[in-house]
Formats: sequence, C-alpha cells, structure tokens
Amino acid sequence: MSLLFLRLLSRLPFSVLHSISSLVAILASRLVGYRRLVIRGNIERSFPELSMADHRRIERDYYRHFADITLESIKNFTISDAGARARMEHRGVEVFEQFKQEGRSVLIAGGHFNNWELYAMTANQSIPHDAMAVYKRLSNPTMDEEVRASRQRFGLEMVRTVDAQAWMDEHAQGLRPKAVVMGFDQSPADPQKSWWNTFLNQETAWYFGLEKWARMYNLPVIYGHIRKVKRGVYFTEYELVTDAPLTLPEGAILQRCIDLLEQDIRETPHQWLWSHKRWKHARPETMLLNRRPEGPINPSAHA
Repeated sequence: MSLLFLRLLSRLPFSVLHSISSLVAILASRLVGYRRLVIRGNIERSFPELSMADHRRIERDYYRHFADITLESIKNFTISDAGARARMEHRGVEVFEQFKQEGRSVLIAGGHFNNWELYAMTANQSIPHDAMAVYKRLSNPTMDEEVRASRQRFGLEMVRTVDAQAWMDEHAQGLRPKAVVMGFDQSPADPQKSWWNTFLNQETAWYFGLEKWARMYNLPVIYGHIRKVKRGVYFTEYELVTDAPLTLPEGAILQRCIDLLEQDIRETPHQWLWSHKRWKHARPETMLLNRRPEGPINPSAHA
C-alpha cells in the first residue's frame, strides 16, 4: 500500500473510515482469514475456561476492533492536534505533577491495547513531562521514516530501541524531566535473556528493560490504561505503580504492570493485539519461571 494512497485515505472523515473498516473486518476474518490460526490459538490458550462459542465471539470482535484501529491509525498521517486530543482524553495526569516538581523523570508502561498509536500522538501535549517513546524500527525504511515523523508531529520524541540506552544515560536524570513511554508486552528476541512468568495461563517471556531502567535511574513507574468509549474515541487513565522502585524485590515492578495488563485484557479481551505471535518461544530449562512477589507494590501508597 503506497504512502500516497495512505495519505489520501487519511483525509477521509472517520465515518467513512469506519465504514471501510467494517468491510475490511469481514474480508480479513471470513475471506482472507488473516492470521486466523495465530489469533485463534492465542485466544483459546489464554482462556481455557471459556467455551468455544466465547472464543469465537472474542475472535469476531477482535477482527472488527483491529480493523478499526488500523484505519484510525492511517488517519494519524493528517489528523490535527485538536482532532487527535478530542479522540484521546488523558485522565489522572495529576499523578505526574509531584514528580515534575521534584525534577524526576518517569516511566509510562502500557501494552498494545486499544489505540496505542493515538495515545502516542497525544501523550506529549497531555502530561506535564516531555514525552519520549521507545520504538522498534520498521522493516521498510520509507514507512519507518513516515510513521516516525507522523508520531513526532506534536512533540513526542521517538527513540529506536538500539539507541534507547544511550538516550536514557543522557536524559533520564537530566535537568528537564522526561516521561518515557514503553510498550512492554512485545515478545523478546532472546528467550535466554528474558524474564519468565505465567501470563494468561501461559509461560511467557518479557523484556526486562522496564524494571531495569526503573531501578537503574530510580524512576517512578506509571501504568496507562487505554479504554475505548466508542469507535474512534478513547481515554487513557493513569495509575501509579511505584514511586520507590529501589525498595521493591526484583521483578515486582514488571510483575505489577503485567498484572494490570492482564486485568485490562480480561475485562475487554478483544481489545488486545491477538494477531501478534506473542508466545513463539518456549521457556528454556535453564530459565526460572518467576512467581508473583509478596507484599504491596507501592509502599508509599499503602502507608
């Protein structure tokens, strides 16, 4: 699909895009069967307690939802700042205020849930901190540059994963506090260098970067719940995970974020990215399956 066509498509009103989305969902689910085996297998293994009818309902709803966020993301090429913010409200931003006043950078954790692209487009304008998002380079260099430019139009800074550690060393404890956005639910490339636990009834590998950076730079961690109000309209609600990462046992921060993501998925299961090959690795025998740490995750919040 050419960039010119995508830009032309992005100028259509949301009502037209959602009509196209409905057609795309039918084609993808009934005719093409887009990643059907991946989607179906992920859902069935994640919810073994549900009936086949429930599995198929989640699958159908997922195709509709995925088509919606795909077409809505195309809109991001030309959407205005005001138009984007009208469709993504940010609630609970006061949780950032104390850290901004103290000059502390923060980490924002979230999953590929609901319209994360629209979240990225609106984060920098909606929270007190300057926002940076870590992202993985797309395989198509031209598309990579276009998507990166689109996301950065309203002030968000995009830093590729290969450059992220150097960026953190320079900015995480700098004079101007930052909010570092991390989508932490991608499948790690190396199962031997991952943190393993049980997630949605399956042994699951995780990148440890969220926990590593929280401890390395003593950063508060805030989780962003993205909720869908209706087609094309969302809000993000922020929740403090911890403001004292160095007081917690290893793995506790990451585990709490994983628990919050699983809670969101169980509430509205069709709104997560089921077509992603999340469980493509088996746990090596040498890797420990971590258990949930005991005790409160945020000592100051429970004092």
